[in-house]
Amino acid sequence: MLLVSQKAAAALHDTLDQNRKDDADILRIAQTDQGLALAIGKEHDGDQLIDHDERHILAIEPAVADALDGATLDLTETPEGPRLVFDAPEGLAS
Repeated sequence: MLLVSQKAAAALHDTLDQNRKDDADILRIAQTDQGLALAIGKEHDGDQLIDHDERHILAIEPAVADALDGATLDLTETPEGPRLVFDAPEGLAS
């Protein structure tokens, strides 16, 4: 299971609040031709769901959730501003 730090969960929660069009919208991590992408979408059967403040904020499609098993999603400060990063344990191919 992907772990999400409190800082990252709070940032995802705020991002979802600012960008969703209806109550069923959720942030999704999905595989694209360019790699992993974060976008607004709907929950799908089989998604790994991440909650924050008693609400689903993030859905991860099953194949991606399997690949990220054991990793942590965190928020880090960069010169360009805050950035979400995956911290994968040694040996995890993500």
